Amino acid sequence: MKRILLLLTPIFILACACTGDDLLQQDIPTPPDHETEDEGEDEGEDEGSEDVEVSEFFVGTTMSFASYLEDLGLEYREAGEVTDPYKSVKRHGANIVRLQLDREPFAKVGDVTIDWQQMNRVKSDSKRAMAEGLNVMLTLKPDYDRYSDTSASHNHIPEDWKSLSEAELGGELYNWVYSSLSELHSEGIVPRIVAVGNEVNLGFLLHGAHDASRTARLLCYGHRAVRDFARDNGVEILSALHIANPAKIDYLRTFAENGVTNYDVIALSWYPGSNIGHTMGSYTSFKAMGEYLRKEYGKPLMILETAHSFTTGTVDGKWMGDWCDNSYNYPDWNDATNEANYTPARQRAWLTALAKDVMAGGGIGLITWGTESLPDKLEGKEQGHGLGLYTYPAKWGYGSTWENNSYWDFTNANNLHEGIDWMMDITHKR
Repeated sequence: MKRILLLLTPIFILACACTGDDLLQQDIPTPPDHETEDEGEDEGEDEGSEDVEVSEFFVGTTMSFASYLEDLGLEYREAGEVTDPYKSVKRHGANIVRLQLDREPFAKVGDVTIDWQQMNRVKSDSKRAMAEGLNVMLTLKPDYDRYSDTSASHNHIPEDWKSLSEAELGGELYNWVYSSLSELHSEGIVPRIVAVGNEVNLGFLLHGAHDASRTARLLCYGHRAVRDFARDNGVEILSALHIANPAKIDYLRTFAENGVTNYDVIALSWYPGSNIGHTMGSYTSFKAMGEYLRKEYGKPLMILETAHSFTTGTVDGKWMGDWCDNSYNYPDWNDATNEANYTPARQRAWLTALAKDVMAGGGIGLITWGTESLPDKLEGKEQGHGLGLYTYPAKWGYGSTWENNSYWDFTNANNLHEGIDWMMDITHKR
């Protein structure tokens, strides 16, 4: 049964992959146990959710880097004036920003502490967003990424959870999700959308080779924690399942067959071209994909990550950014037409068209990734590393890895450019 999401009131039918006896009413509920078939449920099933209709289309950007960059001394500008980037985002049409909370802190790089994904930063960033009337989309990442001088591998199980059985691990995940949301709620912060895990088809709490069935069983615990928290606190939260690459959308079937149904939104990362290599698979458009997902799974689609470059990074032949060894252009034509393809106007047009395609299929939003990025200054502590800025704890993570996709023009004193106005094109024309 469809409903307008004015009050998110999921039906709590006990299900055996991630549910069980009635939860004890404590500050953090006891994680649900597994039931058996004798108790009347099929083992491995998660609790289902009603087909959700959302009355708004979400448009926005990640903002995790913004306050971290400001604290290092970088400045966001609009028309030459230093400006609060949250105010700029809101003024140019956004209604949501994405933040990320990691369970595991990043390792320090020399004397640099990289904390854009830690609780205190998430709290302060959420409050800045809320003060401007922006919703918050929050990725809760319980696993961690391993970084080397040349690469990264993603979504590994924390060391202190490695010895746990699957059921024990699920209980720890449930508690971490619930307690994280509780800590935010204690300061008046309630995310509008929550995704447990980041691009979970690539792995989730990996302990060896990726096992999609195990990922599904663990996700059930996280999704149930989001549901229980919302119920216990009388708040509205959309629960999202985050998949990388539209061509990999059939992971949804594997997840569903292993009980993952207790969520509201199918969230996709979309980076077309050869660098990351996402494709549409058998789908001709996001309209077609969105219509299929509605019919097959009863869930709306949103794009949770994407980007389009606005510049090649040079002015009069002079390189202006710090990303030459650690960033991509999107979509990555990488040919003689790049200068014409990568402009603020082209960025705006591409994102506007993408949002309209998603909307046409009943989708509920588009959020760009890394579009708050600014480069480090090009002189100072060492050439090309003026403020000691690292966004990731690796040699390649110095400076920004994404400012060629930003809404602030690093070739023009970090002034806001017209690419951001795709959001206004969507919100003002619906």
